[in-house]
Formats: sequence, C-alpha cells, structure tokens
Amino acid sequence: MYNRDVYFHLYEESDSTLAQKEVADVVNLLSLQPSVRILDLCCGYGRHSIELAKRGFEVVGVDISQKQIQHAKEKAKDHRVNVTFQVKDARKLSFTNDFDIILNMFLSFGYFEDEKEDKNMLQGVYQSLKPNGRFLMDFWNREKEIREFRPSYVEHQKDLSIRKEWKFDARKGRINWKNIVTFADGREESWNHSIRAYTVVELTHLLEEAGLRIKNVYGSLKGEPYSIDSPSVVVIAEKS
Repeated sequence: MYNRDVYFHLYEESDSTLAQKEVADVVNLLSLQPSVRILDLCCGYGRHSIELAKRGFEVVGVDISQKQIQHAKEKAKDHRVNVTFQVKDARKLSFTNDFDIILNMFLSFGYFEDEKEDKNMLQGVYQSLKPNGRFLMDFWNREKEIREFRPSYVEHQKDLSIRKEWKFDARKGRINWKNIVTFADGREESWNHSIRAYTVVELTHLLEEAGLRIKNVYGSLKGEPYSIDSPSVVVIAEKS
C-alpha cells in the first residue's frame, strides 16, 4: 500500500486546478441549477465537491478512505465552503431518493475484484437518486488505452521520478499497473492498481441492469461525440 501523502505531494496541486475546469464542464453539460443536491461518489480528497460547493450547490462527498475524507474536510475548511463529507463504502450506500445528481469522476469505477461488487455500487446509485435523477460517470476510453498501450514509462514530478509498469489481462479485461516512486535520496516506494476496463457496451448493460436509462455517451466532459480516439467515456444515465 502506498503512502497517500506521496500522492498528495505529486498530484494534488495539478489535480485541484484541473478540477476547476472539470466542474465547469459538468455544470454546463448537465445544465445544473443551484437547487440541485449532488452526491460526489468516490470523492477522494474532495476537489470536485469543493468546486461545486463554491458554485452554491448542496454537496455530499463520500469515499471509503478515512484519510482522504479527513483531507477533504481540511480543504473545505481552508476554502470556507460547506460540504458534507462521509466515510462510506460505495458498494453499501444507505441513501434513498436523496440526490438529483450523482457524479463518479476521475476513473473511480471498476476497481473491485468481482463484477458483482460493481453492480452493487450501481444499484446503490439507483437507490440514492431521486426519480428522474441523473448519474454521470467519467471513465477510461478502453479502446484508446489499449490501442496506445505502453508497457512502461517514466515521468518526473517535482523532485521525484515515477516509473509506471502496465499489463493488460485480456482474459479478465483488466488493466493492471504498478507505480514506483524514486525519491531524491534514492529511496523507493511502490503501489499497485487494477481496474476492470469496461467497454461502452458493457457499461451500458451494467447501468441498464441497475435500472438506469442511458441518456447520452460523450467523449469528454465538454460533450464531444464519443469515438475510439476520445480522451474518455462520459456516460449520463437517468433513474427511470
């Protein structure tokens, strides 16, 4: 398991800046009105939740990580915004008809080992939405990732270097990768990730099975048409 302080050191500044643009795109794409109540599902340290709250929306952010939620609360206090942050397992949501909008941003789906757990998460989304409420999922474009697949590469962030080693498990449809961080003094720290790389068709079936009706599929949060070259897959579904 990796030290999350390292992650914050590497990515928090750039990701928080990116979140400002992403939230602006989401508000525009969904034509959000100030009266809506929003759930930021798998919110991490709350960068999207905080930006939404700055715009006057009522926001609840949930994540399974106690450390991420604690950091989110500290950031919300620093920004002087009111967000309800809670430690919750996305597979066991306890809300019922509570939200107009649920967001699942920044590739926060498909990490569970069993597909049944992904289905449990989507069933919780359905239960948590108000009638006609909408769900936005921002996911990998599987086709693009596999077509441009690189087994390994090194990037440099601040005073650290990060080597990323990737493998695609075709039988399980999972992309597995390892991050190896090398510090200036030569120390190394590493962590592993594995995600089920669902196709658009598979995502559509999962959402519909949970009772969510597909409204649109885009290639980015800006609402561009989806293609195999799109930077991401953005699915918008509605509680039928």
